[in-house]
Amino acid sequence: MGRPPKPVEQHKQDGTFQKCRHEDRGTQLEPIETLPCPASLTGEALEKWEEIVPNLCKADLVTETDAPVLEHAFHCYGLARNLRKIAAAYPGGEAKYIESLDRMKKDVLFESLRYMQEFEKIMYKFGMTPVERARIKGTVKPEEDEDSAVKNIIGNG
Repeated sequence: MGRPPKPVEQHKQDGTFQKCRHEDRGTQLEPIETLPCPASLTGEALEKWEEIVPNLCKADLVTETDAPVLEHAFHCYGLARNLRKIAAAYPGGEAKYIESLDRMKKDVLFESLRYMQEFEKIMYKFGMTPVERARIKGTVKPEEDEDSAVKNIIGNG
């Protein structure tokens, strides 16, 4: 198994970019400016969508193909929050709820954690933490093919 191919940006930096080999690599999806909230989201999931997704769209990180993934992420968020409310509504709070669990009884806090982890796993792909933001590459605007002295110096090494 060989090494994964270099990104097109790396070929451009190294001066090894060839239109015949590298121009059609990857997808050319256009970022969207706004993504309306799906009708299936309600309550806290809807509020969180309105808080996060517009900012992702402003950063040019969302395309049309991301809509189902984002809907699933926020659906998981809503389920996690609802399960936490079930445990918190138990007489005596979450601690009493955990203490009252029988061996074969389903733990809603564990299920809540599973859904929240699913939400976080998807959102990390959109750069939800500073570390993840440093790793993602947004859509790159095409550069003008102007010949400048600085560009020639950098390109020649």
